[in-house]
Amino acid sequence: MKMKRLTILILAGIICCACSDHREEPSGAGAAAEIGDLPDQESWESTIIITREGRRMAEVWAGYIAVYNKSSQTVLKDSVHVDFFDREGQPTSVLTSREGVYYQLTRNLTAGGNVVVVSNDGVILETEELMWDNQKQKVISDVTVKFTTATDTLIGDSFISDPDLSNYEIRNARGYSRRVVPVEK
Repeated sequence: MKMKRLTILILAGIICCACSDHREEPSGAGAAAEIGDLPDQESWESTIIITREGRRMAEVWAGYIAVYNKSSQTVLKDSVHVDFFDREGQPTSVLTSREGVYYQLTRNLTAGGNVVVVSNDGVILETEELMWDNQKQKVISDVTVKFTTATDTLIGDSFISDPDLSNYEIRNARGYSRRVVPVEK
């Protein structure tokens, strides 16, 4: 009888320790599941739709998708393509990268490796790492970025913007302009 109670106590302790609700988002696109974890689901050439209040905000396509329920993360590899949409459902910009991680609880997305965002207006953002913050509805990079418009090219140390790249902030901006400036004689 004592052995049965001891076994039940040990099992209850294991269950209590295993049922933790604490979850964090690691930084970086490659920081998804722990090494050795096997995905709960895998798919190839598939799409994930990210919504907010019932409206489509982004469609994420990847050559390979692995879902890890334990960490509430979805790993995206082999070419990632994201279409962003405004509140009316109209396309605003397109992101491409080598890999990414989608965080199921926050609906945030990190993209890594040769990240390029092109807006409908032809504005281009290039960086090695970029995050989509679903709550703020912003694209954010804390690494070097290159931002190119029809007339200007800026390089900066970090970047934050709306998904259509119309309202942006670049830290330590430097670059050049091809604008024609009239010179008075």
